Amino acid sequence: MISGNESRRAIPRILLVDDDPVVINTLRGGLTDRGYLVDAYECGLPALSEFGHRPPDIAVLDIGLPDISGTDLAARMLEVVYRPIIILSGHSDADNVKRAIGNGVVGYLVKPLSAAQLVPSIETALARFADMNKRLARHFDAQQQHGDRIDVVLDQFTMGLVIIDHERHIVNQNKTARRTLNDAKFLTNRGGKLCTAGSIDGREFKRVLGKALSPTETTAMGTLVLENHLIGTKIQIWVSPLGVTQESDKADRSAIVMLIDPTQPVPGPEPLIKSMYGLTDKESKLATALLNGQTVDEYCRCAHVTHNTARTQLKSIYRKTNTRGQVDLVRLLSRLLVGAPIDH
Repeated sequence: MISGNESRRAIPRILLVDDDPVVINTLRGGLTDRGYLVDAYECGLPALSEFGHRPPDIAVLDIGLPDISGTDLAARMLEVVYRPIIILSGHSDADNVKRAIGNGVVGYLVKPLSAAQLVPSIETALARFADMNKRLARHFDAQQQHGDRIDVVLDQFTMGLVIIDHERHIVNQNKTARRTLNDAKFLTNRGGKLCTAGSIDGREFKRVLGKALSPTETTAMGTLVLENHLIGTKIQIWVSPLGVTQESDKADRSAIVMLIDPTQPVPGPEPLIKSMYGLTDKESKLATALLNGQTVDEYCRCAHVTHNTARTQLKSIYRKTNTRGQVDLVRLLSRLLVGAPIDH
């Protein structure tokens, strides 16, 4: 039973999909008794429609459904929006487990099982997802302005922004990124993972993502250009670790992927710089001032701060952006906001 501090949170809503009415009645009854809200379906496609219309907190899917396999259903759900998904199966099969994990599920359990046996996996998945959302909210300074709705923050930017976890699962994305992935000219959402599309060579893309998600990296940014030779267009990709330290566990790693169309205008610099590098308001104002050509002296006079304060802020900016001086900093920010040359 959910109680204590957990009783004050929103009641988790579970989407349960199984073609066996006995399993549905047993699990739905047991989970309801333990304080969950349960929406149950015996077929996958109606459940997928419900998932798109009203995403649950977590989905529990049988692997053998009459209209679609549970692993394929999980992949299609994750193409809509990220939610933790647990797969149920009548037997343990290494290939099925591998395929389910490859499609983005967080758990694979063998039936028969009771609601009591299912609850620990549900709570673990919900806790991990909630923790990631809280960390992202802190990074984007969204707690105060928008609660935990990271999508509201991301949609403020005109460039495509995708947040991925340590296995490249798409945790969140803004409207621009969603359109780009749906077009599938450069990148696509494949089973909930961010992947290169079509015939585009994905080796360099995977390398850049791997570096950003490496436990040894904290501020390094990776860049590359993807070209679709069939249509003769290119897109710039920028990847940066997101709000982690070298002491973070591998499973806590996340990164932000920026999709920059060279033909489109870029967003205003200050909110982008702030969100990308985790700068404070004052640090982002100083970085923007330097980018706009002001000297530190001019900034101090305009912002009414002392030189000691500005120097302290600069040291913090250098550390967070992994730069070594004003020239290096301005070069980095200029490349980000104006766009790196893409003729290579």
